[in-house]
Amino acid sequence: MEIHFHKNEQLNDGEINATISANHQSAEVDSIIGYLKNYHANPPTLIPIKSADHVLLVKPQDIILIDISGTELLIYTTEQVIPTKGRLYAFSDRLKNPNFIQISKHAVINLDHLLSLEDSFTGGMTAILTGNVKTDISRKYLNELEHRLGL
Repeated sequence: MEIHFHKNEQLNDGEINATISANHQSAEVDSIIGYLKNYHANPPTLIPIKSADHVLLVKPQDIILIDISGTELLIYTTEQVIPTKGRLYAFSDRLKNPNFIQISKHAVINLDHLLSLEDSFTGGMTAILTGNVKTDISRKYLNELEHRLGL
């Protein structure tokens, strides 16, 4: 990746225009765009999660896994599993944290809680997380995960 600075005196003070050039739009390009969009966004220190009869305030660093099971969104934390309603991408966007990465159509993990990866019977991988939580990584998302881990 090459990074260049181009002075543009037509821009106002404090105004920045960023252009990303590539042969095609890839997961890496999307990741860079997402990072730039959230550059000044402060990640929340507490995430409110509405459960059946109350609202829990959870620290993002305590979230291990976000998974869809049927019509429920399950939030696995270091203390408990919280069932809630909602969409996976919407909850993930609320976190505004680059440590959370989608690993399948139904799951997002916190890289801080990833302990190991194992081969699975389906040709993908299985993520072993804190608290012996296990979830499948689909082949579609495996390359991005490996890239994020520096493999």
